[in-house]
Amino acid sequence: MSVHEDSSRPLSGAQEGVWFAHQRLDHANAAYNTGEYVEIHGPVDAELFETALRRTVAETETLRLRFAETADGPRATLSSAADRTLHFVDVSAEADPHAAAEAWMRADLATAVDLTEGPLFRQVLFQAAPDRWFWYLRAHHILLDGYGFTLVARRLAETYSALATGQDVPACPFAPLDRLLDDERAYRASERFARDRAYWTERFADAPEAVGLTEGSAPPAAAFLRRTTHLTAAEAERLSDAATRLGAARNELFLAAVAAYLHRVTGAPDVVLGLPTMSRLGSTALRVPGTVSNILPVRLAVHPGTTVGELVGAVVSEVRDVRKHQQYRGEDLRRDLKLLSGDRRLYGPVVNLVPFAQDLPFGEHPTTWHHLSGGAIEDLQITVRLGAGGNGLKINFDANPALYTEAELADHEGRFLLLLDQLAEADAGQTLAATSLLRSGEDPGYAAGAAQDAPAPADATLPARFEAQAARTPEAVAVTYEGASLSYGELNARANRLARLLVERGAGPGHIVALALPRSTELTVGLLAVLKAGAAYLPLDPAYPAERIRSVTEDAAPALLVTGAQVAAALPETGATAIVLGDADTDRDLVARADTDLTDAERLSPLTPGDAAYVIHTSGSTGRPKG
Repeated sequence: MSVHEDSSRPLSGAQEGVWFAHQRLDHANAAYNTGEYVEIHGPVDAELFETALRRTVAETETLRLRFAETADGPRATLSSAADRTLHFVDVSAEADPHAAAEAWMRADLATAVDLTEGPLFRQVLFQAAPDRWFWYLRAHHILLDGYGFTLVARRLAETYSALATGQDVPACPFAPLDRLLDDERAYRASERFARDRAYWTERFADAPEAVGLTEGSAPPAAAFLRRTTHLTAAEAERLSDAATRLGAARNELFLAAVAAYLHRVTGAPDVVLGLPTMSRLGSTALRVPGTVSNILPVRLAVHPGTTVGELVGAVVSEVRDVRKHQQYRGEDLRRDLKLLSGDRRLYGPVVNLVPFAQDLPFGEHPTTWHHLSGGAIEDLQITVRLGAGGNGLKINFDANPALYTEAELADHEGRFLLLLDQLAEADAGQTLAATSLLRSGEDPGYAAGAAQDAPAPADATLPARFEAQAARTPEAVAVTYEGASLSYGELNARANRLARLLVERGAGPGHIVALALPRSTELTVGLLAVLKAGAAYLPLDPAYPAERIRSVTEDAAPALLVTGAQVAAALPETGATAIVLGDADTDRDLVARADTDLTDAERLSPLTPGDAAYVIHTSGSTGRPKG
């Protein structure tokens, strides 16, 4: 099939995903603009460059696409002409030409684009000095992904180099854009599509809500926060050696490090990361500039006792399966899991492991590739690519400014690099609990100058560990929320009183206590009190629909329910005896109880590390919630 002038075509799966994601934003949002620039270290013949560029644009079908909303949904038309204008900007007179050029580019990247109006891409050639030039390309993500950018840049460099040396320009290597649609149609009608769908839906049927380094969600914006770290060739080689020692590739070790960091910060036992994939299977897809890339979830079970070898091995296995099933679109998986609407995430941080080098010569002159934006940053994206000239590694931490501050992003970057450095030296048997996120000079919260006690014994329970910390630093702040705070001593005392009340009402090891409290200091008191009593806590979000609360409590059958005076009236019947915090009778009962630590003699039975701590249910998006 061939697309002709004015004949419309459906969008590819990747294009459709970008279309609907863009349409969910306000029209003034430029979050899906992508941009790169190539720094050319040597003189450039501007007229010859423009000739090469015009030829390259004419060969690149994706740059001639026009989009429209129709009764049949979004459609694309291949126009006979594209905007082949090359804008020239001379920044050589600026005090810092490079900074001036980048400022111009970033302002352009922030320009909102209407998908039905365009223009959807722009190209500029900056002169910073007679022997220093920047070629900048901005394109909406519906036209190009990272690999598509690379194909266009390679062809431009090849064409310019041939013209500059008086040689014949090699034949265009690009395959027609419709080949991607043909391949996609064949895939979606194949048994492989059915197998891929079965794999993904089964793998994530019981997945919990993905955790991240921040809570909540926010729409992506054109501007995002960025922190960049450069690893030397020796440092990169050290990571490669460590990966080989653990039976993995360097990128797999890096992915394991992100999973370990997310677990260490959040405590989540089920970590899901987003992994961009090229999804270009076969030689045809590798020769078509366009947008094909996909983001799929990598799910990993992680706990403090997980060894480095076990985690890296799990990553190797998961990545192998993801690559095997990478043609299945992430948008389709969201649809299967009923995640297309709402704020629930499919994955936490995105880890983009760029597999291809991007430096390429223009004529006789070497270049340096600069990545400005790969499109929307919903939460946090960590990108790893080769350094200039293929030496070392460049690591970008990009974050949504509505979810992170500059200081928070810098803190995460620093502590992650600290963990990565430890994994580079770790043996396969080292546990994640043995790693540290503390910088030199930091301590784990002990009072300044106080003697540090010996570590808690391996069989110490969680309440015992907390009580030991409260004894060491009773005045230190333990929890804060909206201006209110509790010290370790205050939190421990309040939790002890509530724990005694829970024990008297029948809570203990082997029992479950439901907690229906909004985010607050009281919620922390309640969680700790249930653990001190020896029971397992069952969190109930008061904002949940009544039917979900009924379903979860019917499944778990909690013995008691701890809630608040403002929440209790709105809760459905759970069948559990309620203890209402803030109620006058409850307050009198609590004041009358001792605030010292509980002993096993006071509990219904002795508390051990093997007793259940909590019961968490899945979202129920694919059926009844599972505990």
